[in-house]
Amino acid sequence: MSIIKEVIYEYWENTLPEVIPREVDLGSSTLVQDIVGIRRCGKTFLMFSVIKEMLKAVDKKSIIYINFENRKLFPLKKEYFNEIVEFIHSENLLGNAYLFLDEVQKIEGWERYIRSMYDEFKGKIKIFVSGSNANLLSRDYGTLLTGRHLSTTLLPLSFKEFLRFKQYKMKSVITEKDRAVIKKFLEEYLNFGGFPEVVLSENKEEILNQLFNDILSRDILSRNIRKESIIEELAYYLAGNVTSLLSFNKMARYFESRGIKISVPTLENYFRLIEDSFLFFDTLIFSYKIKDQFQNPKKVYCIDNGIINCIGLRFSKNLGKVYENTVFLKLKREALNNQRMRIFYWKNIQHEEVDFVIKEGPTIKQLLQVCYDVENPETKRREIKALVKASDELKCNTLLIITKDYEGEEKKDNKKITYVPLWKWLLE
Repeated sequence: MSIIKEVIYEYWENTLPEVIPREVDLGSSTLVQDIVGIRRCGKTFLMFSVIKEMLKAVDKKSIIYINFENRKLFPLKKEYFNEIVEFIHSENLLGNAYLFLDEVQKIEGWERYIRSMYDEFKGKIKIFVSGSNANLLSRDYGTLLTGRHLSTTLLPLSFKEFLRFKQYKMKSVITEKDRAVIKKFLEEYLNFGGFPEVVLSENKEEILNQLFNDILSRDILSRNIRKESIIEELAYYLAGNVTSLLSFNKMARYFESRGIKISVPTLENYFRLIEDSFLFFDTLIFSYKIKDQFQNPKKVYCIDNGIINCIGLRFSKNLGKVYENTVFLKLKREALNNQRMRIFYWKNIQHEEVDFVIKEGPTIKQLLQVCYDVENPETKRREIKALVKASDELKCNTLLIITKDYEGEEKKDNKKITYVPLWKWLLE
């Protein structure tokens, strides 16, 4: 028996694990469905969730699931794709087959095989693929499968999903007691993040450290990097500088002070490799001139607060940064579901700054500040001043400040500013 047959039969014989539904709808398209995202954010269990829904209507033997990180399949071979097709023919599954290929990017050249299968069996096999690297969304892949695929990027749990994983049921009317419970859960979410395995485990820090090391070793360093120690150092540097402006020239000087000589272009390339693993994201300064966007520093954000707190920052001393990172992640989820939405920051020559400029199509939809300590008069004055200046310059009057607890509205220079606590905004 071939290894592929053995793996498929093993899947058919075993019972799927229990799954908690995510806030993700893959739809019912006949196109190839890509599910991409950082390692262990829940891609496999999202596939299992889809399979469980399918099993209400189709026989289990119509569904084939293969994880290319299964050690039985090592060393991985391109021939596996031909064996899968042969198996589908041998089991007379054409016309009613659903194929789930997990971590498919592990096999070099997989894109051409998926395109070939789609073109040959269009309408007879529904294909789902997943991967832990943004190269799954690469231009080459997009070109090969133009008009043949739909992509879904999965992030760790949102706060709403986190509460569901904690078996907390939202109520239509939130009492003082409910608010206290939600805020207690928020503290855990801010501290340890939303990786499903971490949320459901008692050994949170241990899992987070192992996860960070796995992402580095298996998704970044495995790509034939010449200076592995610099990639590791860069990842730790980024984790310690989330929400900060990222200057590659400054970073090069930082490494030089540690006795490491590295060019700015090399640092930029390494940062892109780290971004491809979904570990960090960046935002550009808002400007109507593309040149200005790329000449100014970027702001860097992390995929998960748990990684920030375990690897980079001390939670108790950096709540402002953790709050801002949390806000970014919610905005990022919205942007992933809305191709017209883009996220920027704003800064003027006086170094006054607004954390987020939300643009949808040609329109600036919202200006958003994150201010953990809004009770401090000087902090509040500074945040409002920048917000009002950005409002005047960008002609946007939808102004929001995310706070720890304060809620309300006030007017400044005839502009209405809304204050919303983070927990409440996350649940909107």
